Amino acid sequence: FSLAIIFSLKTRYSHYNVFFLLGCLKMNILGISHLGIATKNPQTTRTFFKEVLGLSFLGEELVKEQKTNTFMFSSSNEQNSQNNAAARLEILENQPNEPGPIAKFIETKGGGIHHLALQVENIEAAIEHMLSHHIQMIDSTPRPGAHNSRIAFIHPKSTGGILIELVEEQRGC
Repeated sequence: FSLAIIFSLKTRYSHYNVFFLLGCLKMNILGISHLGIATKNPQTTRTFFKEVLGLSFLGEELVKEQKTNTFMFSSSNEQNSQNNAAARLEILENQPNEPGPIAKFIETKGGGIHHLALQVENIEAAIEHMLSHHIQMIDSTPRPGAHNSRIAFIHPKSTGGILIELVEEQRGC
């Protein structure tokens, strides 16, 4: 249960909208979830991460809505890197012969870091926090992401040109 209180405060020189959120919904960033990397040759990058760097391959998934294949790697080659404490590296590959955001990104920018993903405790609270600060969202409601997560993207116009993904990881029971 949570309760939101919104009221306006007018002073002689300014007008403020004051927003209080009481209860369990509050913005809480838990850390970096992953870096999304778009490359011209995803297979070469995957081989480099696995064979040369010795990073653990954590899984592959097709995100149909975005026409994107994702390949997740640990960012550490330590034995205990299977835990989710360390940020991960996500190689992004556009589905063959399909127009999609990754193909467009590579066409215009030539590849590189596509987005920074921040892990949040509560995706709805994070979105509400952004909206209350007049941040332009690409997603105003959560949508399914890779690896059973729920996600929402912040528009780069609000962040100085960085595409930021908010990620709520699947919770264990």
